[in-house]
Amino acid sequence: MKSLDTALRVLQQFAGAQPDLGVGEISEKLGLPKSQVSKILSAFRQSGLLVQNQTTRRYAVGARAYALGARFINYDRLTREALPTMRNLVERTGHSARLSVMVGDDILYLVGIEGPLFLDTSWRAGQWLPPHATSAGRVLLAFEPEDRALRILKESGLPALTAETETDLGKLSAMMEAIRGEGFHIMRNETTPGLATIGVPIMAEQQNVVGAFTLVFPSHVLAPAAEPGYVAILQKAARVLSQRLGCPLYPFGNDRT
Repeated sequence: MKSLDTALRVLQQFAGAQPDLGVGEISEKLGLPKSQVSKILSAFRQSGLLVQNQTTRRYAVGARAYALGARFINYDRLTREALPTMRNLVERTGHSARLSVMVGDDILYLVGIEGPLFLDTSWRAGQWLPPHATSAGRVLLAFEPEDRALRILKESGLPALTAETETDLGKLSAMMEAIRGEGFHIMRNETTPGLATIGVPIMAEQQNVVGAFTLVFPSHVLAPAAEPGYVAILQKAARVLSQRLGCPLYPFGNDRT
């Protein structure tokens, strides 16, 4: 089992933002001998889970890994139920809609539908999101036990992604308290300059938070005075989805039924 655990640790390195990785990088990061890493990567290449560039000798995710991940998208109940609601959100607002979830202590941008006012920010479905600097991350952490949420924030290092990123732990804690009471979070220019987002929680049985809807749009196209209307649209969409997932009462928005 130890060898399997090691191999999986190597494979998990390809879940990051980097498009490809070399033997030396993985060896240094995991503290493993290069010869061991090379053998593991070769086995994954032979299985089709990874591919190797014959010029650079670097490895990247292969088609079989994509096929494996696609099965999750196709059969996961949350994703399957969320997609029609997300399409409706894009049609109603003209803006991009995203679904994010917590996986362990990490925030995963699971799937997105781009609207006509799409702003390319380099964030892509399948990427891990900074928990402190995204509305989805703050929404999802807000409904975790406070000590766990604070630990995750501290361990993230709270890097400033832009000049406007909030990195003060006390202020972030206050934001999450507000989210628990209001059921939404709005942020502008903290993840990417010119980008604004509105996030709301998605709930299932016993009002357990299982995901977050995010509406993404260029900051300049939506004045702050118009935000409440978009919050209402997003909360209504989250309510509909939450009820499909077994939530008896979605506690946010005007129609709390």
